This record gives sequence, C-alpha cells and structure tokens, in this order.
Amino acid sequence: MNKTPSQVERETVAGLRRRSRRGFLTAAIAAVAGAGIWKWLNIQPEVDGLVSPFRKAMEFNAGIARRLFRERTLAAEFEQSKAVRSFRRNGDIGLSEIRPEDWRLQLVGVSNPASYAQYCRDVSSWTYGMNASSGAAPNLRGTVAPKKLGMHEEDAKGAAVKMKAMEMPEDMSAGVPGLLLTMADVRKLPHAEMVTEFKCIEGWSEIVYWGGVRLRDFLVAFPPQRARDSQSASTERTTAFPKYVGLDTPDGQYYVGIEGEIALHPQTLLAYELNGQPLTPDHGAPLRLVTPLKYGIKQLKQIGRITYTDTQPHDYWHEQGYDYYAGL
Repeated sequence: MNKTPSQVERETVAGLRRRSRRGFLTAAIAAVAGAGIWKWLNIQPEVDGLVSPFRKAMEFNAGIARRLFRERTLAAEFEQSKAVRSFRRNGDIGLSEIRPEDWRLQLVGVSNPASYAQYCRDVSSWTYGMNASSGAAPNLRGTVAPKKLGMHEEDAKGAAVKMKAMEMPEDMSAGVPGLLLTMADVRKLPHAEMVTEFKCIEGWSEIVYWGGVRLRDFLVAFPPQRARDSQSASTERTTAFPKYVGLDTPDGQYYVGIEGEIALHPQTLLAYELNGQPLTPDHGAPLRLVTPLKYGIKQLKQIGRITYTDTQPHDYWHEQGYDYYAGL
C-alpha cells in the first residue's frame, strides 16, 4: 500500500523524535558517567606527578615493552648518506658553558675506585670553570653558573638563584668517592659509529650519524661494584650489572635513569661525535647519551655524572608525569 506524502512526513518526524530522545538519554548517561569518572580521578593519590590509575597504566605498558625487549633486537641502521647534515636542536635544560679542559665525568659505583689513578674521595667537590665568553664565575661543589642564552625562562630564573645539586647517595653524606674521568680516558676505549633514527616524544624524528664508545665497553673498562669479585673474562663481568644507570648534567638540572639492559645494548653510546665531528655545545658537548631504543627525553646531553645503582634513579620527565621507561 502506497503511503501519502503526509503519512511519510509524519512517520519521519516521529522516527526523528524517537532517535533524538534516545540520543539525548545516551548523551546524558555518558555525561554523568564521565563526570563521575573525572571526580573519582581527582580524588586518587598522585604517584610521581600523575594520578595513580594513569601511572599504573603507564607502568603496565612499560612492563609489556620490557618483556618484549631482547638485547639482540637492534634498531634499524642506515647508510651515512641518509643522515641529516644539520641535526635539529632539541632542549637545553642543564646545558652549561663549561671549558673543555675543566670537564670531568664523575663516575660513582665503580668497583674498587681507589685502585684507579682517577680516584677522588669526593667527586662532587669538582669545580667546573666557565668559558671566558660566558662572563660567569664557577661555583663550588661541581656546579656551574647557568648558561645566559638559550635556557628556558623558568629554568634560567631558578638557576640564577641556586643551581640544583646532584643527587647524592644517602650513605655518602661525607663525600661521594668515585672517579673523575677526562675525555682522553673515554676516547681510549673502542670507537663505535652508528647511523640511527633519533625520535622525539614531540612527534618528529631524524636520521643521525653518531660516533663514540659503547656504554657496554665503558662498563667493562670501569666495572660496577657488584662485579668486584669476579675473576671471569671481561665480556662476562657485566652479567651482574646493577639494575639501573643514572646520568646527570654537570649542574644537576637535568637527570635520567636507564635500565641495565639498555645500558648493555650494543646501540647505546656515550657519543662525542656528530657527523664525524666533535659534538657542539647545543648537542651536548663533550659527551652525551645516545640510544635508538628510547625517546630523546632519555638521551641526556652534556653528561656530568654516571651512577651505577640497584635503586631506580630520579628522572626529570618522570617527575613531570611522563613514563619512566620512555622506550620505543
């Protein structure tokens, strides 16, 4: 039976009304549920700068990533011709204008430190000089005056008052024994090169040609405390390596922690070259961390201290609510 135009119109209007009522009820229920969830989230305790449900979700995702991670899993490498000629500058928190001759790498947690010529009873007492162009005087206890240009405004304001001291082990309040290494000490180790993709958490990436020393070779040359009684071959001495490696800038303003598995990975470098040339200050001279297994927020520039530890080190962006693992 054919319907008249008026019947069709009435049925259409009635159907639209029914759908509108259902849509309104669905939207109202969703709004009430959303408001309830939001209210519930607001009363949850924070864990490292993030409400606990979100933090637990991040830790769950990180746990999956770590279970899938294998040391033999390598990031893609490229021909040198694919590397960018001018690597994008990314972040300047913690960068200071240190005179190259005054730079030292503070190494804490090394086995039998007193047996090395570079031994220091308190590495935190090291004073960094400044480039003459900076017009700033050195401070005491291993800190430096802030860089005048290029720092984020909030960082510059805080640094002008008092630079953040490096985190000290709780049981070493009287001093931090360790080694004070020069770039000559680092360059004595086997040289390694790689062309890998650097990925920023902001969403961009670039292929970069790096040169330096594998962190695993550094660990063999300067083994951690837990391996002090090992008489095995050097390739086996790092099997008892601590769970984490902490890295800080010389002024202590920026700091990260990486897992032992990442430290031992063959593509994790202490880099001192970019495109075959020494690093520039903007890219972390004289020494920085590079690993294609982590986002850029973990690849600390201008390393001032390396600490071997079984305790999870503090981490700058983790304290701001980001994922600690920050793996790809």
